[in-house]
Amino acid sequence: MSACAATPPTPARPPGPRAPGTLEIRLHFGQGVDLDLFVVDPRQEAVYFGNNPSSRGARLERDVRCGAAAPRIEVVRFADPLAGRYRVGVSYDRACSFRRRPASFRVEVEADGLALQRAGKIEPGAFENLVLEFSLDALAPTGSPRGARAP
Repeated sequence: MSACAATPPTPARPPGPRAPGTLEIRLHFGQGVDLDLFVVDPRQEAVYFGNNPSSRGARLERDVRCGAAAPRIEVVRFADPLAGRYRVGVSYDRACSFRRRPASFRVEVEADGLALQRAGKIEPGAFENLVLEFSLDALAPTGSPRGARAP
């Protein structure tokens, strides 16, 4: 299952600023690999290159493949995130050369009142379905920012 051949690479541009009230998940990784970001929302719907946008409008804004230049960051944005538990996964889709080595990555999560990050390493061909898990609280009736907590 390779998304690399199906569509052209996303142009290299850094993600824009996160708008208030939104949820953004970013996957940072280096040259030489095609990693993919997967985010499962509280309704158990996954947002990734094969389900974009989700039924609630969450989008994979940036899908980085082998031909893309730096910065190599995949981005999933939820404009109106649901309260509840989110799970973030990473897959090692392919090496961009003949050298198949483990790849380092960093996942960042940002929302109003929330900033998380987790670094890791993934083996060629692997799918780490639970790199990071967190809960997002509902928007308070007064319009105050969302809170969040890691399990």
